[in-house]
Amino acid sequence: MSAAACENSAVTRSAYEEHDGGDDDDSCTSSNEPTREEDWGLPQDFSLFAEHEFEEVFYSSINDRENSIRSFKIQCIVPNSPLDIMNKSKSEKQYDATGHCVWAGAFLLIHCIDRLKPQVPLAKKRVIEFGCGTGIGGLALMLADELSAPSVMYFTDNDPAALRVCERNCSVNNLSEESYAVKELSWGCDISVLGEPLRNGFFDVALATDVLYDVDLIDPLFTSVGSCVREDGIFILSHIPRACYNDNNPPEAIQDLEKYIIDQAANYGLDLITTISPPREEELQENILK
Repeated sequence: MSAAACENSAVTRSAYEEHDGGDDDDSCTSSNEPTREEDWGLPQDFSLFAEHEFEEVFYSSINDRENSIRSFKIQCIVPNSPLDIMNKSKSEKQYDATGHCVWAGAFLLIHCIDRLKPQVPLAKKRVIEFGCGTGIGGLALMLADELSAPSVMYFTDNDPAALRVCERNCSVNNLSEESYAVKELSWGCDISVLGEPLRNGFFDVALATDVLYDVDLIDPLFTSVGSCVREDGIFILSHIPRACYNDNNPPEAIQDLEKYIIDQAANYGLDLITTISPPREEELQENILK
């Protein structure tokens, strides 16, 4: 969660001299001395009301050798407090904690990894994650099974602060430096900032978890996916069907969001291969994040 005490660049207080007597009965009247401001040195970021904490993510690992419960660690902010929600609606972008939280779409991906493997071979593939936030989605693919792990994972987001959290999560889970990169990337913009991957060829697989929380994000996301992924590549979208709408959005986006996303994907050359539904309640582990 995030919060900031105020929106200005420094938290200040006004220091007034108390009136030392006289005919004026108002003991709070300031003197003729100029008001001076003191910088309290309070951080203008999440740490006023929240702290990043390490949580353990549990998941099933099924392969030829074993069927076991494994885990990895994620530094994140959970959950949003009323202060964070109010701050998110009013503060400048640098105080937005969206990418620092873990969202339901990431858990859906984790539950579906073993069902994805037969349809989306990941072993030795080059993968890019869009809107990675904490990096939980990409880390799940990298750590779920050593035999089917991608050769390299590019974590991308447009929030530099979230990318620093992602970098720490990669480090704490002991990813080798050559197996991943963390890059700032805005959707729909020039992807040359990614550098080396585009000189060596397109990505084999793209990944995004719970990023289409606003209808206006659909086109920029698919633009970037289409520019990064090979013609025969695969895009994995782990999506919870909810989003913000505005008056400029077409009615079909409101009537059936999932169908609208699939139709828009087709306009960018992305054809639906399969849809994997969430697991039934009895299949869910009791505490995936604790």
